[in-house]
Amino acid sequence: MCVLRLLFLSDNFPPEGNAPASRTYEHAVQWVKAGHSVTVITTASNFPEGKVFEGYKNRWYTVEDMNGIRVVRVKTYITANSGFTKRTLDYQ
Repeated sequence: MCVLRLLFLSDNFPPEGNAPASRTYEHAVQWVKAGHSVTVITTASNFPEGKVFEGYKNRWYTVEDMNGIRVVRVKTYITANSGFTKRTLDYQ
């Protein structure tokens, strides 16, 4: 079997509960179960309120393991889901 090393970039990831976060997580879990190495690069969980979730900080770089998924969180501009310009900056 060929083992893949997958890198996934996403601005949403659990514990955020929106559809993009859930889909990314579920795909990653299946890839890990299949024996692949998965890394997700994301930000501190803050969607949709624009407030960092309890237990997380908007740091330059943190790494955690979530059910075999290597989750790398990087610092970003955080704002509530209000207005095109602020949300666009939050995607950076």
